Amino acid sequence: MPQTSGSLLLGLDGVVVDSVQIDDDRTRTVHVLTGPDWVGVCPECRGRSSRSKGWVSTRPRDIKIGPDRPRIVWRKRKWLCTNMFCNRKRFTESVPAVPPRARVTVRAKAEMALAVLDDDRSVKSVAAAYGTTWNICHEAVKATADPVLAAEPDDVVVLGIDETRRGKAKWETCPDTGGRRWVDRWDTGLVDITGAGGLLVQVNGRAAQPVIDWLAERDEQWKAGIKFVAIDMSTTYARAAREALPHAQLIVDRFHLVKRANEMLDAVRRRTTAAHRLRRGRKCDPEWINRRRLLRAAERLTDQQRSRLFEQLTSADPNGDIAAAWIAKELLRDVLACSARGGLRYEISAALYAFYTFCAACSVPEIQQLAETISSWQEPMILAIQTGLSNVWAPHCTSWDRLGSFGVGCGRECVVGVIVAQGTDSFGRFGGGRTAGCRGHRCGGWSAARCCSSV
Repeated sequence: MPQTSGSLLLGLDGVVVDSVQIDDDRTRTVHVLTGPDWVGVCPECRGRSSRSKGWVSTRPRDIKIGPDRPRIVWRKRKWLCTNMFCNRKRFTESVPAVPPRARVTVRAKAEMALAVLDDDRSVKSVAAAYGTTWNICHEAVKATADPVLAAEPDDVVVLGIDETRRGKAKWETCPDTGGRRWVDRWDTGLVDITGAGGLLVQVNGRAAQPVIDWLAERDEQWKAGIKFVAIDMSTTYARAAREALPHAQLIVDRFHLVKRANEMLDAVRRRTTAAHRLRRGRKCDPEWINRRRLLRAAERLTDQQRSRLFEQLTSADPNGDIAAAWIAKELLRDVLACSARGGLRYEISAALYAFYTFCAACSVPEIQQLAETISSWQEPMILAIQTGLSNVWAPHCTSWDRLGSFGVGCGRECVVGVIVAQGTDSFGRFGGGRTAGCRGHRCGGWSAARCCSSV
């Protein structure tokens, strides 16, 4: 059967349009037949058979053409392979655009993968839009990501390491060995902060060894190009960086420093409430009412709000522990604020002196513990202030990352993490699958809320 105008309009290689009808719901149903070049062709040995076993109809899902996505009904034959050396004795007609046993066309799978990777949509929503299952859409994403993952990453100057929660911890069967393995609910992501590489990889777990193993597989020249490693205050990731990249300098993320100070302030507030009221905080307690205001940056408070805050804290906390914790938090933010003024060493030293002096004069154990933590991470913190580097906000991102501290690139060689490609299943849970990044796709950043005080 020659190519008709309808076949050219459908644009599905290997099939020809037989007829088109409009259903009661105004959706087009396109009836197609196998093209003459593919009639009776065995998909394994490519021989042409002459022994037919009857007819069968399939309904592969295709892309949107015009105002809607037409229903395709493909009437094709079943055959017996006449090649005695072929292992496939029976087969149904197939074409490259619709492989054997495929419920979705190749171009529809490609569009689904790009909708997840480029448009930052979940697998669940894309699968619903195309009328397929979550598994089919996720397999299309994996098929698109695998060739890109096989390539070596581009050169990286600043490497960011942080953890990301990806769902429940569970046992699963390894597809390669068939054995049972434990899948941690946490992944460790490695990201190119200053370049266009985006998310390089996500390895399961948040231990040092998986990070060391992945870096050990990289080329020595590639590792030598890494000058800085940005982490949170994790001794695990610090050990991984020291062992795998001994020449690189550690940078402590400023976001996590402020987060640690806010956690200290919350701990002091809860302890004070429990000590004075012998119960947890309630809506009538002044310290509970101002719990969010305590975490707000000082420059975002008006003079009236600040005076009212300290008046209420004085009545609720006669010892002044909460007020002292708030001052310690702001003094630490003053240290980090030196980055906006160029990170001059004498300014950093003066701000650190004020912070340590205040903490030493306080008898609050949480404040002293915070000072010890800052002291142990002082050099990486100073380096972060002087360089202005952080894995919270990368210059090539468009928004805050909702799954961790990373932003995902949206430039020429940016990345979408397959954790986004996993989406959620029908119960709203994170889906399983590959725990790796996919380089080479344009995407938008992941949106999220910022944590409390500004850095």
